[in-house]
Order: sequence, then C-alpha cells, then structure tokens
Amino acid sequence: MSVTPDAAALLREWDELAVVAPGDRLYRTRRLSRPVQLDLRAGLRETDGAPCLVAVPGGTGNSIASFETAGLRLSRAADPGGVLLVLSLEETSRRDLFAEICSDCIRSVLRCEDEGESELVTVFAARLAAWRAFLRDQTGGLSRNEIVGLIGELVVLDRLLDGNAEAVAAWKAPDDGLHDFVLSGHGLEVKTALGPAQQLHISTLDQLDDAGLVSLHVAHVRLVESVAGETLGQITARIEQRLNGERARSGFRNALLRRGLAPGGDTNAGPRVACAGIDCYAVNDGFPRVRRRDVALGIAEATYQVEVRALVGFAVNAVVVLDAFGGTGNE
Repeated sequence: MSVTPDAAALLREWDELAVVAPGDRLYRTRRLSRPVQLDLRAGLRETDGAPCLVAVPGGTGNSIASFETAGLRLSRAADPGGVLLVLSLEETSRRDLFAEICSDCIRSVLRCEDEGESELVTVFAARLAAWRAFLRDQTGGLSRNEIVGLIGELVVLDRLLDGNAEAVAAWKAPDDGLHDFVLSGHGLEVKTALGPAQQLHISTLDQLDDAGLVSLHVAHVRLVESVAGETLGQITARIEQRLNGERARSGFRNALLRRGLAPGGDTNAGPRVACAGIDCYAVNDGFPRVRRRDVALGIAEATYQVEVRALVGFAVNAVVVLDAFGGTGNE
C-alpha cells in the first residue's frame, strides 16, 4: 500500500488478501509502506478470514495490555519473525467501524513518525487504549448536555494553557477521574451551564469530597449561545493548534476520544457558544454538599442539585484558583 490507507483502502486490502492462497502461518499479511519505523500490516486470520491490523512491536510490545471490547480484540500471537500484536475484528457486522479505527490508529502513528517520534509502538498502543475506552463507554453520540459539559471543561483547559503548556496532563475527566482537573494536590470540578442556571448538578457522593487534596474548587462556567461563538469542533481544533509538538497533540486527541468525542466529526455541529464568565467557589467546611461519609450505610450512590445562590459565601477569585494550575484566569 503506497499511500496512507483510509478506511476504504483497508477494506480493499482485506478483500484482496481474501483471494490469496492460504499459507502455513496464523495470518496472511501485507506490510504497509508506512510507517517506516514500525512494521504494520493489513492481515486476515487464516482460521476464519477475520480482518486484522498486525504490528510487529519487538520487545516493547510485551507491556501492552490485551483486551476485547465491542467486537474488537487486541491479542498477541507467536510468529517465526517474533511476537505479533494483533487487532482483530470479532463481529463481522462492525467491519466498517473496524476499518475506520484501524485507519485512525495508522494516521496517529504516521503523524508522530513525521515529527521524528521513534516510540511508535507506544503511540499505537495509546490510540488503541483511547478507542477501547470510547467503545466501552459509548452508547451513542454525545447528547446536547454532554456537549455543553465537555465545552466547559475545554474552556477551563484553554485558560490553563495560558500559563501551563502541560495543562492537558491535569485534565483527568477523560480517565474517569474523581475530579475534572487535578494538579499538585489541587482539584477542580467544572460545572457548565448554557444560559441562566439556578442549580449545579452533582453526580456522585464523592465529587465534592476534598479528602487528600490541598484544595478543591468548583468552577461554574457560564456559556451563552452566540453567532460569534465557537462550536465544540472549533474549540477542540483551536486548542490542538495551541499545543507544542505532535506528542502533545496526540495526547489531547486521545483524551478527547476517551472523553467520548469521536474523531472526524462536523466542526460546525452542536451549539455555537461564547464564555460569559467563570465563577469559582471553594469547597470547604460549610459548603453545601453530601459526601459518602454523611449518608447512612446501604446508600450506594446519590445525585443532587446545589443552589447557585447558596454559594455566594464561598466565592473566590477565579484568577487565584486557575493560577494554582498554572493558568492566568483572564476572561
């Protein structure tokens, strides 16, 4: 394959391999012309003709965890040329999706190779892990409320990048972190409203628990719809352009995928919003919250609403809060 394979090209490659006479190995494969520094192959499993993307990772592949999710399986196989890392399709009905995922992973590797990255197996594994998280948690496209919530987190991340080029590492929401941002013992929980909001939704008993933290704050991001605003796709593209180097950009794209945002969407989809401001509140003694230690044994989980007007006495300067993460807090 002489050019970067898109999903359609991979589908054709698998069709062509299907007419090749079977061999004496577990997989019949054809190496991609790129990447150069990582042996990646389109392949078919001999036993049942299942499409595969096969990598020859060398010793670095031993630390990559196998998985099976949503009809995809990542496994290892012994081969005379060394251990193979095999991403295979186990549900034939998901062939088109599988081609898209394989093509996306290949593009991630090629971007990093083009910028001189040498640890391409790690890049490949990180992208696969992001897809695994996406497929495990995704039940459909993001709802409007989920889009608004993600935009709020990205608004905060954008602010933090003003003073901390590594702020993406503090964004823990894509990894199901207890708090949306954590850095050096400081936690930040982002609550976002599109238009006027009288209440903030708290989704777990642990969300406002500051145990083990130097500080915990709630950042209330206030958005308004505006023709001069940005869509989710435009915000993500702008933040990606701010990041230095393909390693950082790849990490951000992986975080978005783990957070539930599929790549390649319409950048103009969803509401077009502008940030009207960020209000910050210190979570400490007296803050209106319900923690796990506060409820009777036997209550496994609870959600509740906090009145915004009840937080006036806990308001703090957003600049100070965001500075704890390396951001400027300028609006």
